[in-house]
Amino acid sequence: MAINLVKTTHFMKNKHLLWSLSILLITFTSCKKGVGDSITEPGMDLNLTPAEQQRVIADNGFTLKLFKNLAASNTAVTNLLVSPLSVNFAFGMVNNGSNGQTLTAISNTMNYNGFTQTEVNSYYSKLITDLPKIDPQTQINIANSIWYKQTFSVIPQFLATNSNYYQAKVQAADFSSPATVTAINQWVSDQTQGKIPTILNGIDANEVMFLINAIYFKSAWSQKFDVANTKKQAFYTNNATTVQADFMSGTVEHNTYSDQDMRILELPYHNKKYSMVMLMPITKSVKEMTAGLDSVKWQNWISKLQSGNGQVIIPKFKFSDNATLNQPLTTLGMGIAFTRDADFTRINANGGVMISEIKHKTYIDVNEEGTEAAAVTSVGFTATSVLAPITIDHPFIFAIREMKTGLILFTGIVNNPLLNGNQ
Repeated sequence: MAINLVKTTHFMKNKHLLWSLSILLITFTSCKKGVGDSITEPGMDLNLTPAEQQRVIADNGFTLKLFKNLAASNTAVTNLLVSPLSVNFAFGMVNNGSNGQTLTAISNTMNYNGFTQTEVNSYYSKLITDLPKIDPQTQINIANSIWYKQTFSVIPQFLATNSNYYQAKVQAADFSSPATVTAINQWVSDQTQGKIPTILNGIDANEVMFLINAIYFKSAWSQKFDVANTKKQAFYTNNATTVQADFMSGTVEHNTYSDQDMRILELPYHNKKYSMVMLMPITKSVKEMTAGLDSVKWQNWISKLQSGNGQVIIPKFKFSDNATLNQPLTTLGMGIAFTRDADFTRINANGGVMISEIKHKTYIDVNEEGTEAAAVTSVGFTATSVLAPITIDHPFIFAIREMKTGLILFTGIVNNPLLNGNQ
């Protein structure tokens, strides 16, 4: 069974439509062996309490809010990649230092409302511990660190909470020394297997602290694509042109759903613990489809996926992306955290600090073997003073999700698979 994810060439020429393809969420699911797999450890399920499953729903709600905001300003000729889970880990730590209206604003923006801080911390602690254990053949690394200026007084409880729940490396350092920038960047590079080599270009004289999260993911397809079947083929971009990209082809197990507006393809990774979901709009552009995304629609589409086995044709792609999240998070309701009215008195008793810059860097490589992805989020603080084959050949949205709970790790847009992006 297969789904045709492209209109006929005749239809496209007549309608002059440019479609979008969405690689939606990598999910962590129950353990199943891929056909032909050698005997390996089965791993474990991600078992969440009902309250923790509600946090997944809340996290995915934040994911779609942030993704829609970034996609709205994304041009039709650039790709987009974001790891909202990385942002959530970083702000889980930040929230332990916020107070008053700043605490309220962060909780509203990150969808922490309805959960105690202990519940939020415990949930992320479980993800840090359990996500790497789900599939022994999938490499997942989640790391956190706190770097602060030697002369800056930090409340010990703030450091202890983030060290205990988030396994954060805590380091006081000389922020005036170039060696500190080198050390922070080396930590980032080490945690992402060199895929994101740097996060800081330098440290401003008024900056006093950085809270950093890094996520690294690598997994093989449940059924790999044969390199011999990879061929050049036209990918129809949003600017009414085509590019010749490398397309992988194979007859593999997959999950699919289609209607008059879109086609969805889900490909599982090893042991079917994770998957990649691709959504290609038919009657709308990627930007239009993204603008209408919400949790209800997303879950409804995922619930309609049906299993099949047939030919699929998808593009190889590899690119990096980076963004400054100050404006998106301000738009989503966290503006006070970036002003002199910010209240972080649970970091420093005297307050006097605000968030200076939130840097977010990401990397993804999708090829015949599988997928490798990485993300880093840095929160800086400054002092105040047999059917037709499934072909993915138009712009698309993508996401990496955990399959059992639906937790989203990465989301993005591919408008041109040949673009490498910027490190």
